[in-house]
Amino acid sequence: MILWLILGCYLGAAGLVAQEPPQQKEPAAQTPYVERSQRQFSFYPGGKVEVTAAAAGSLKIIGWQRASVLAEIEKVIYRTAPEQAKVLSDQFPVSIRWTQTSATIRTYAPPESLAAMEVNITLYVPRDKTDIKAKLVKGDFAIGSISGWVEVNLDEGNIEASSMGGYFSGITRRGDLSVQMSGSRWNGHSFTAVTQRGAVCLKLPFDYSAALQLETRDGNIIVDYPEQRVEGESVPLHVVVKKNARSLTATVGSGGAPVRLLSTAGNVQLSAINRPLPK
Repeated sequence: MILWLILGCYLGAAGLVAQEPPQQKEPAAQTPYVERSQRQFSFYPGGKVEVTAAAAGSLKIIGWQRASVLAEIEKVIYRTAPEQAKVLSDQFPVSIRWTQTSATIRTYAPPESLAAMEVNITLYVPRDKTDIKAKLVKGDFAIGSISGWVEVNLDEGNIEASSMGGYFSGITRRGDLSVQMSGSRWNGHSFTAVTQRGAVCLKLPFDYSAALQLETRDGNIIVDYPEQRVEGESVPLHVVVKKNARSLTATVGSGGAPVRLLSTAGNVQLSAINRPLPK
């Protein structure tokens, strides 16, 4: 009797195990749909390019020695079958309108319920006296080798600027600032960049001339830049501390146009490039 009870329990347990549904494998991640295109048109130095991006994605602007604009566009659509992605891409195009002195570029995005889409744009523009105005909802902005009037506004994303001249005003509500100057001084009106939440990294040539204004309201200022000579004496760059705020205001080299960088919440770092080799 005991043997039959044990055998019955064993068979009952085996039956329960057999009734469990097989484990389902998670579906493999779908390869994103990628679409690339180019547009080039004549454009005179002294013109203005305006970019308004409703779709997420990066914007990179590079100055070159040609009287034309080249736009390289990469559109990426996620979590959607290729056929449907192609339909969405056609429904939400990149709009480019231009004359020989002005150009407007706009991106559009489908509702998140349909698909996730990003549009990455690289622009080559005349490097001298080209004005830029850019507004991005979500994405990184990079610009280099441009001398013009530049205004940048990001809701979320990093700002990177190098080898610039003219006038620059940039703000990101959430992102880092990375700035590298070249030459001996800022040639133009001024350079100003602000991040409400992010770190700041400023790199200057060893012998650069400018009026520096660096500030963080909730972070540290790290200085790796040589002392300045004032009336024959070496004077270190001094950081002023007031509660949680720290600031550095100094003339480097022979002074010049103001270079202002501010982080509301984040560290600020100043460092030198092209240091002379020790003798």
